[in-house]
Amino acid sequence: MHRFIAPSVGLITVLLLAGCATTSSENTAESITPSAESSQVATPGSVAEASTTAAPEVSASPKAPIVDTGIATADATAEQLIYLIEEEKLAHDVYQAMFDLWGSKVFGNILKSELSHQSQVLVVMTTRDIADPRLSTAGKFVNVELQDLYDQLIAKGKLSAKDAYEVGVAIEELDIDDITKMLATAKDVDVIAMMENLRKGSENHLRAFNNQL
Repeated sequence: MHRFIAPSVGLITVLLLAGCATTSSENTAESITPSAESSQVATPGSVAEASTTAAPEVSASPKAPIVDTGIATADATAEQLIYLIEEEKLAHDVYQAMFDLWGSKVFGNILKSELSHQSQVLVVMTTRDIADPRLSTAGKFVNVELQDLYDQLIAKGKLSAKDAYEVGVAIEELDIDDITKMLATAKDVDVIAMMENLRKGSENHLRAFNNQL
């Protein structure tokens, strides 16, 4: 049996905390540049009002089942797939909440892709008779660490459209990091193909969110 370790998730914490210190001169100088995307933000003036509120500290550190050395066993692969499909659900549910709140098309477009990502993971799980862990309720997760992360990301994303875009960046960077580490020990052709496709999608999503900042 291989030993599992948690990946470094300092990246997501740093990203999310970067927007927290709204009293600093650097963040005071920053503003959201009006665009076709941001112009669709609901309730005019809400961004300016929300930006005066300090973002909550995000401390959740999801522990993805990453294989330390060697090649992932069937059991290890199953654990990774179960985690991965919930991680993709987290992305979808957060983006749905941000789309409902801010009305930005970037969230509407990407959350549809996250449904496709979940379907791709589910196909691979089904061929291995791995039970789908997803709960039908939006924003609810079996993995308690993903649940904690979801709650904190939602709290930050509610502050302003800019905070919401930063949440998108953080989610996609976490996805890319987790998938890259899983691919390092993956051996099954279908798993590798699926994960590479998901990583490519996350890279596209990351660029889309960065373009909003």
